[in-house]
Amino acid sequence: MRKFTIMAFIAIAAFSCNGPSSNSKTTSDKAASDLAGENVKGKVQQVVAEIYLIDSVTGKMGKLESKNTEDYDDDGYATTINNYTSNDSAVVVTKFDHDANGFVTAITTTKNGKPFSSMKIVADSGKYIAATSYDSTGKVDVIYNDISTNEFGQVTGAKGHHADSTLKMSFVNNFDSVYYTGGESKDSVGKTTYSSTLKLNDKKYAVQMDETNVSKDSTTKTTTMYAYDKWDDKGNWTEQTITENGKPKKIVVRTITYKQ
Repeated sequence: MRKFTIMAFIAIAAFSCNGPSSNSKTTSDKAASDLAGENVKGKVQQVVAEIYLIDSVTGKMGKLESKNTEDYDDDGYATTINNYTSNDSAVVVTKFDHDANGFVTAITTTKNGKPFSSMKIVADSGKYIAATSYDSTGKVDVIYNDISTNEFGQVTGAKGHHADSTLKMSFVNNFDSVYYTGGESKDSVGKTTYSSTLKLNDKKYAVQMDETNVSKDSTTKTTTMYAYDKWDDKGNWTEQTITENGKPKKIVVRTITYKQ
């Protein structure tokens, strides 16, 4: 579930999902692992998620929609995310750099081997201070400041500005301990353009997300349900069914490789 957020959240998600290895408060300036925020147990080397569409006629698993591969270092920080989409055969690769304390300092994304976007991030004393995202040509896209951080080192909000310093948007992220529970994005005049609420079960796995997208001409509401069908011997789920507005839409098959 690490990369399910949209719009502004996508740009900042790479440094907003660090969570500690337990639910205890962070007591040092060192960033904690990404795996805890993702609720993945064990010493993980790689997580591969294959997302299949559900055939509307048969109700069974259909064609592959996308494949997402996340690699982790020995401390549980994500180092590379490789996403393949079958409809256009696009391969998007995102790489993360970390400082000595584990905080993300740079993100570089390519699409089909060509520059797509990048981000430079400043962290100090256990908090993210500022971030700047760039487009495929290296031109400044968004400058983030007023970044707020919770006790677990997760980003709970920020403002994004254009290169000329005028406000572009703002957002907030909500958490239950280290686990993401939704958020909200607003445009430059303070109008809500996106909001979500993510419900968790007693094991802190997502079971329902209610989303509202607001455009100039319409408002779209979506309710997504998550069911967990298979598990491995480490207690991590390996198959998930996704239902949108009451209709089964996708099956996620997850393969987790553990370190020896």
